[in-house]
Amino acid sequence: MRFVYICNQCAGYIGELELNNWDETMLGFDTLTLAEKQEFLDWDFQQQQGTVKAICDACYQAKMAEQVFYAEINNSLLH
Repeated sequence: MRFVYICNQCAGYIGELELNNWDETMLGFDTLTLAEKQEFLDWDFQQQQGTVKAICDACYQAKMAEQVFYAEINNSLLH
C-alpha cells in the first residue's frame, strides 16, 4: 500500500511510503483515537493508497516561531 503524507496546514506534499506488509503499529496509527484517525487518515483500499495528514517542517517552524513570539509579548506585558 502506498501512503502519501500531506501537510494539514498548507496542503503541501511531505513524502510517501510504499509498504507491502504493514499494520497500524508500524506506522504509529495505533496511538491515534478513532476521531484522530477519521481526521488525519483517508484510506482507498481499491487504489491501495492511504493519505496521511501531518505537518511539514516549514509549517511546524512557523508555528513554533509564532508561539515564541506570543510568549515574548506576554512576558513583556507582565513587566
